[in-house]
Amino acid sequence: MKEILYIQAGPSANHVGTHFWNAQESYFTYGEDEDPTVFHDRSFREGVTSKVTLEGGVVEYRQDPIPKSAYQARLEAGESDELEDKDVTTDTSNVRFWSDYSRVYYHPRSFQKLPDLAEWERAEGEWNASKETFEKHEHEHDIMDDDVRFFIEECDGLQGVQLLSDCGSFGGFTDAFITAFRDEHPKIPSLAFALLSSASNILVHADEEQNAMKAINDALCMRSIEAMSTISVPLQHPSTWQRKEWLEGLNVDLRSQYHTSALLATHIESATLPLRLKRSQHDIASLSSMLNASGTLGISHLAGRYPVPSAVVWSRETERRLYDLSAITEASAKSGNTRAAEYARLHVSRGFNASEYAPYEDYFDARSPAPFSIHATPYPTPTSFPHISTSPSEKHRALSALTTSSATAPLLASYATLVQSCADRRADVIVRMGMEFDEMRELKDDLWALCDRYAGPDEEWKGEEDVLSEDEET
Repeated sequence: MKEILYIQAGPSANHVGTHFWNAQESYFTYGEDEDPTVFHDRSFREGVTSKVTLEGGVVEYRQDPIPKSAYQARLEAGESDELEDKDVTTDTSNVRFWSDYSRVYYHPRSFQKLPDLAEWERAEGEWNASKETFEKHEHEHDIMDDDVRFFIEECDGLQGVQLLSDCGSFGGFTDAFITAFRDEHPKIPSLAFALLSSASNILVHADEEQNAMKAINDALCMRSIEAMSTISVPLQHPSTWQRKEWLEGLNVDLRSQYHTSALLATHIESATLPLRLKRSQHDIASLSSMLNASGTLGISHLAGRYPVPSAVVWSRETERRLYDLSAITEASAKSGNTRAAEYARLHVSRGFNASEYAPYEDYFDARSPAPFSIHATPYPTPTSFPHISTSPSEKHRALSALTTSSATAPLLASYATLVQSCADRRADVIVRMGMEFDEMRELKDDLWALCDRYAGPDEEWKGEEDVLSEDEET
């Protein structure tokens, strides 16, 4: 059945994942003559009831219940047809947790609680994925525990794993999980979306300790995920998104996780739709072959536009509104090229009319490389989706893309430059993170090597010569 095992780790991942699963739930059809457009059993296991009986004894803990959100209360009251009221889903103050707008019943074994951080680790902030935190996940918690194996063993023909993880607060878990998974299942493909920290797209100096820690942690996660995943997709933190043309047609609050996670989920769900679409033959392995034909370029970028106006005329100007959610935009780049060299591209359009296919294809087929395009059904916007589109008639129209290009090189170079600076200066941040200077130099070398893989034909990326400390010179 080509099932997909989904792993979400971290608060931001759970917000994005909630919108993703609400969209999956909206694909269900209930009429005898309705034919679903996707294979539901690739993402959902067969359910019995909303209350599942678990084997074994039960240890009960009681605490004051958290009041239901207005949305959840009305949903459970059976008012699903009336939930378009803006007072339920538009006001971000109504959303406290991702569960406030969840529409899906989850299997009880879907949720895993990791051990609490020690008090000294909390003092550094949840984003501090120090070496001790990595070791904590490796030694105090069986990452590939029985619950994960339970879902893997239920699959008849697992096509792979789709991972969505916060690098900031769950970097250690992500590193340990993906390493353990690859040890047990070396041949199963994986698609990993890495949610970078707020320091991922800014000029960070080695002396700016907090931001340097965040950025180094991002670099560690990216290196690990790239090495262990078939495809990895870094995603910039919403605080770094540029307020440009791509936000036209949207009334979005970039400070609201409820809003920004909906945008991310729209493009993640659409770009991965071919893995679930009935009329598509693609799986994670074939998607990887399309995006990474050489076998050496496993990092892809996610880009897109939502909503797409119904009167759009495709040109270089309108293409600029396909915003790259992975690329670095503010840090200085060493390349003089203003346009990235593209190696592969997958497009998934949602809600386009048949009359729009020809002009769309005329424009993009002339590109090199021409994208592999899939025209699909409108994007589902359940009542849990925030009312951010200023044109309700266009809220189901989207264009999402996965690309492999030289745009990855500046992103990797920004991390490599920081790590190299920290190592050369023997910065205190390295000690604070519990790392060795040799580990930082190894990370720096790995990042520069990755950077060179993605460089365009006229680009050259290299680090500065290492500066030896007085101890090393003697």
